[in-house]
Amino acid sequence: MALLRGRQARREERYPFTCALQISWQRAGGDACVVRGTCREVSLHGARVECSEPIEVRSNVYLNTVSHGLIGNATVRYCRRQGMKYVIGLQFTSVVRLAEEGKRQALSEGQ
Repeated sequence: MALLRGRQARREERYPFTCALQISWQRAGGDACVVRGTCREVSLHGARVECSEPIEVRSNVYLNTVSHGLIGNATVRYCRRQGMKYVIGLQFTSVVRLAEEGKRQALSEGQ
């Protein structure tokens, strides 16, 4: 049985979606961090974002946008340097009632 990798291993469809966002998290030492980033893809349970700083795998982050409000909170699944930026894979960790409208708007625009 062959193992699926990358896009073939995904459980659900991802949609191209570009919007500016604010990513907030707390470093292992307790320092609060906020960085601006760009969302590139979104699915019902995750997103791919780009930003100027690395974020440690397994960090809990909060995503907020001006245009869509609170997108939700997520866990960092991977963080890879790509040129001068970092590409970060996120998995949404809980369904926040306030985030539902933002996620719905993002998904509907991506389709």
